[in-house]
Amino acid sequence: MSDQIHPTRGGRGIQEAQVWEAADVLLKEGLRPTIERVRQKIGSGSPNTVSPMLERWFATLGKRLEGGGTGASPGGEAQQLPLAIVQAAQRFWDVARREADQVQVQRTEATQRQLEMEREALSQKEADLMQRETSCEQARGALDEAVASSRQAVSAMETQMLAGQQESARLLRDSEAEMRRLRKALEEAIATVAAVREKSAMEIAAKERAAEEAETRHLAQERRLLSEVDRERMATRQAAAELAKEQKARTGDAEAARAAHQATQQALQDEKSSQRDAAATWSRQHQAAQVELAVLRERAASAEQRTTDLASQLQRHQEQSEREIAQLRESLAATVATPRRLEARHKEGEKAPSARAKRSSR
Repeated sequence: MSDQIHPTRGGRGIQEAQVWEAADVLLKEGLRPTIERVRQKIGSGSPNTVSPMLERWFATLGKRLEGGGTGASPGGEAQQLPLAIVQAAQRFWDVARREADQVQVQRTEATQRQLEMEREALSQKEADLMQRETSCEQARGALDEAVASSRQAVSAMETQMLAGQQESARLLRDSEAEMRRLRKALEEAIATVAAVREKSAMEIAAKERAAEEAETRHLAQERRLLSEVDRERMATRQAAAELAKEQKARTGDAEAARAAHQATQQALQDEKSSQRDAAATWSRQHQAAQVELAVLRERAASAEQRTTDLASQLQRHQEQSEREIAQLRESLAATVATPRRLEARHKEGEKAPSARAKRSSR
């Protein structure tokens, strides 16, 4: 069995002397001292604590072997190593040196291979970077062309927008002038209708008054004629009675009485003819008044229809003007938004190459 190094009691941890002693025992047993083997020998200790102590043991091992096994202990006192330990350490030292040389050669070769791989990787990265720079230059050229085109498009859009604004202003002015004209025409039509209505009402009232006066005159004349007829009849009866009385007495006066009677009859017929003529005249005047009243009513209805048509035309024109103004406003909003979108795309295009360049530099 291998010797066991007991840990130090008291809670202060292991001492460097314990680590060196355990390393000497492992070397005597023909084993290479490692951190784990030393910890197993001691029975305690953390790798962080054992590692620097074992490193110092290896650092002093060469001097101790060259001094014939005499070397300083961790406490600074001279210490004579047993011959078996010295021989084992010598063999171990030789083996360790050869292994260290081989490890060094392997590390050197691995380092060279790693350097070659890194050099190839760097060359590949450099080629990729050159290609990316070329792509970036091409993209920048394309972006510059796109920016120039965008600026031209923006300028054209601004010109078009200005022309659209001027056209919108002109259409708006024309629409306002047309609306003013239609309103004026409507007001004139309304005034004309009012005047026509007033004139028609006055003419109708005048005609009605004239018709009433004519009818009154006709009735008065008819009553007067009837009265005269009645008087004439009474006079004729009286004359006939007197004639009958006097006929017997005055036979010679028969012819005169007959002539007077005929004259009276003729006067009565003339009065009746005059009455009929007056009635026909009044009827013609009444019909003419009715015809003129119908014409005036037709004119009033035509004026009202004209007013309605003008109001409808004004309403349609206002709706059309509002639609055209709304379309012009939408076109103006779209025209204003287009340069903003182009500017935003241009900014995004400028940010993308800078971000790729940053990633490439990383």
